[in-house]
Amino acid sequence: MVRPSLIFTGALLGIVLAGPAATASLLRALDLSALVTEADRIVIADVLSVRAAWDPGHRSIHRTVDLGVRESWKGTVPTDGRITIRQLGGVVGDIEMKVHGMPAFTVGERALLFLRRSQVVGMSQGKRNLRWEATSKRWLVEHAYDGSVVVLDGRGKLVPAPRQPSEPIDELRARVRSLVGR
Repeated sequence: MVRPSLIFTGALLGIVLAGPAATASLLRALDLSALVTEADRIVIADVLSVRAAWDPGHRSIHRTVDLGVRESWKGTVPTDGRITIRQLGGVVGDIEMKVHGMPAFTVGERALLFLRRSQVVGMSQGKRNLRWEATSKRWLVEHAYDGSVVVLDGRGKLVPAPRQPSEPIDELRARVRSLVGR
């Protein structure tokens, strides 16, 4: 005879497995001051390599990103100018582990990174891609926006944070350095 609790557990498990996968993360919007305060290292860096592997227990995939630092705005950088960061997510063989809200890295890209203990601060908010604007001959900083960053509106309801325009790197560098100097 099958026990009722076993039937209930099986039915519950079936519902959970048949339901849609969770695909969203909500992040509290961090302003520039909060990013600077939470970061122990702020750098402009080129992505040199990206690789993924299972953790020792074979329960999760971690991505390792090697960076070549071009500028340091806060904190120290090793003498070889390289930093390695590690984060959840990645692809190993046919298996992908995706953490929504986690920044993606591509070999060859250049980014402004707000880091704390080799982790990106505020998930996607702590990585801002740089784009060369040929007409003005200057680097622009693209503000991260993936729809997962939220703020409270006037009624206390969570709403997507407004998109921020790109800005010249020289202006952002000056703002960050003034915040670091406080």
